[in-house]
Amino acid sequence: MATIKTRKSFLNLAKRRAMLSAYPPRMEKTLWAVMGMVAETSEVKSRTESGLVPVSIRGEAFFGVTCTADRRRGYDYLTTYAKTTLPSVPTSFKGVSGGGLWQIGLTMKKATGVISWAGEHHFRGVAFWEEPKPPDHVALRCHGPKSIFQKAWAHWGLSAVPIQRGGSRVATRRPTRRPSGSR
Repeated sequence: MATIKTRKSFLNLAKRRAMLSAYPPRMEKTLWAVMGMVAETSEVKSRTESGLVPVSIRGEAFFGVTCTADRRRGYDYLTTYAKTTLPSVPTSFKGVSGGGLWQIGLTMKKATGVISWAGEHHFRGVAFWEEPKPPDHVALRCHGPKSIFQKAWAHWGLSAVPIQRGGSRVATRRPTRRPSGSR
């Protein structure tokens, strides 16, 4: 059976978690981006005779200015919206699940009205659900930062506070208790 090994992580979650208190999510005057692999623009061809599965996947980012926040049963959710009738926007976001939701800081010069990137981008969530909003929108629901950095963190058995090692923060697992009578 084939296995996949992790060689390098794309996103340092411990670093992003440590930044959350200094840079909490803002819902206004910001740009949102959901990133992921869209099934509609990807292709999988099975070649059973060779045992190979050639794939052509396309990673995309979808930008928007509308994002709503919601809390339910101790979890936080962020929902952003896509207009599916715009050019290059898929009708479905299947395949994007697990992709990141990013908040991108913007600034505007009062004198000129020019809007530009403020040089900031913050990881805010993980996409997991889409819901059609007729006639031409899709809501993309994401687990929010508290769900990821508190609920999931605890479920994974990671320590509450990242530990400093050699100039970078790393997450560590809490010591696990062994049942009585085990070695």
